[in-house]
Amino acid sequence: MNLSRLVALLATALLVGCAGTRPAQKPFDLPAAPPGTLTVGLIVSSGTTTAQEQAEAMAKFVANATGQQARPMVFPDYDTLATFMADGKVDVAFLAPMAYVRATALGKVQPLLKVMRAGQATYRSVLFTGPAGTVRSLEDLKKARELRAAWVDPSSATGYIFAKALLLQNDIDPAGIFKDQLFLQSHDAVCKAIAEGRADVGASYSTDPASAPVKSISGCNTLGAQAGKLQIVAATEAIPNDVLAVREAFPAEAKAALLAAAQELERTEEGKKTLATAFHGEGFTTVSDDDYAPVRAALLAFKR
Repeated sequence: MNLSRLVALLATALLVGCAGTRPAQKPFDLPAAPPGTLTVGLIVSSGTTTAQEQAEAMAKFVANATGQQARPMVFPDYDTLATFMADGKVDVAFLAPMAYVRATALGKVQPLLKVMRAGQATYRSVLFTGPAGTVRSLEDLKKARELRAAWVDPSSATGYIFAKALLLQNDIDPAGIFKDQLFLQSHDAVCKAIAEGRADVGASYSTDPASAPVKSISGCNTLGAQAGKLQIVAATEAIPNDVLAVREAFPAEAKAALLAAAQELERTEEGKKTLATAFHGEGFTTVSDDDYAPVRAALLAFKR
């Protein structure tokens, strides 16, 4: 089995939330777009706007940038969007890292720019313990037994998948060290469980600069002063933020217009509003397919 096929299979299993943890979804029907109309796609994500509002804002941006009609489409999950993107049925998409890797494993996708958040173009998944925890490193985890883990959700990138991959990449079997693995549905809930001693090891995210060691757990900021008492065990490599991408064979003139328009957004107040609504970000920066090497490595760790 070649590498791209392996990544595709692994990503499929992970992006739908791990086999057996979610009910099967109905096939997604993507109506044909009217002639001359671009299809703009994204999935439900956390933020201050609904997915439909976000998609509409993104479609408006694409239409203004390219001079073509654009229709917004909200997809049920990363895998479905990635599949339609790779098939050339979605023209422009805003893809999370794993969705981008999934799409590139299925077909050619062109990344344009990655979004900036909290002044950073990357983030990291973090494993952490409470103030009284005895685990302080991956070496400690290798020796540990009978611990309780607190995860966000089986489909959460930073709250489960990347953190679990980090363990596997370091030859640590979660099933061997955790007697209980709780899925608490939010980063806030995981942080509270660790702070209150109801679990021993948790996973969340950090937006600390990629060039510096992780010192803060951004996903636990709602704990206030308590967040500073949490102990970081380990962090993943820098994972790139969501990427603005186009399908293979997207017209070069339209691609150049889209790229230029995206780079200009942060220069005006109206553009900043578009960034916040359509991309939940504050700007864009350059991107390379090589940026996603840590994501591919994380997915491959699950084959062990």
